[in-house]
Amino acid sequence: MTILVSGAGLIGAHTARALLDQGTGVVLYDPGPSQSYIESVVGQDRKLFNVERGDVRDFPRLMDVVLRCGVTRLLLRAGLVGALATENPGLAFQVNVAGALNLIEVARIRSLARIVILSSRHVYDGGDEPVGAGPIAEAEAGRPSTSFDAAYWAMAEIMAFAYQRLAGVNAIVCRPCATYGRGGEEAGELGRAVTAAVARAVKGERGIILTLPSVEMVYAKGVAFALREALFVEKPSSRVYNVGSGEVVSAADVTAAIVAAVPGAHVTGEAVPGAAPRVLDTTLAHRDLGYEARWPLARAIPDLVGELRQFEP
Repeated sequence: MTILVSGAGLIGAHTARALLDQGTGVVLYDPGPSQSYIESVVGQDRKLFNVERGDVRDFPRLMDVVLRCGVTRLLLRAGLVGALATENPGLAFQVNVAGALNLIEVARIRSLARIVILSSRHVYDGGDEPVGAGPIAEAEAGRPSTSFDAAYWAMAEIMAFAYQRLAGVNAIVCRPCATYGRGGEEAGELGRAVTAAVARAVKGERGIILTLPSVEMVYAKGVAFALREALFVEKPSSRVYNVGSGEVVSAADVTAAIVAAVPGAHVTGEAVPGAAPRVLDTTLAHRDLGYEARWPLARAIPDLVGELRQFEP
């Protein structure tokens, strides 16, 4: 059994590690994989593991890798997010939407056991925080207008659901909240801001200012667990699962966690005004995937500090 994971960055690499740790073969598929980063997450000389250079827009290349490596399941994550999507929405469409269609088509043609689409909490945003009280349930997804990448995530979801209903493709969607972790350049602006502040503190820099709204955040290792379980859940009661921490954190909370993990760190938190967001309802993920918020801020930040000291001294 071999899983093709599209994207060898933060979430892709950690999901590969989670899969390999349970004895599942993995192919990381990426247009420009960083071997040093991948090895720092996955480890060296791993059996059942391969890295293939390729673009999701290249359908023949995708099909060749799937056939040659005996791929049975797929994990898709968007390639261009945040500023990259905003600055070049046409390219982002080709990668995030047309590329997603290629992977879904591969799943259909090869009758693969499952494809998991890594989406985002932003599909709930219609320009403002979703109206209501209490955690956000999966059924509340609206029409995202906050960014190009949010719109493209929604498009990928729509295609996956259409193929699931009309062509028998076994598709599942996971929607994580803001994600952070080492190598978080692909994690969105909030995730990058937190990771960058921790990295600067580890290096002993002074005058670090972390500007952050109150936001629900999840550590990349927690997302990787949910994705691994979504790839294999036998009788899903839903086609969509939220992946959150249940923990809304502020700039002051993150700053305090950094100082606790790096005593003497010179970090100042600056809050962005606004109402506290609603957290994601993870009831379905808990029931079907066994998902738990195992990485609260107080545990995740020290873990991130340890990784940064080990791999990015």
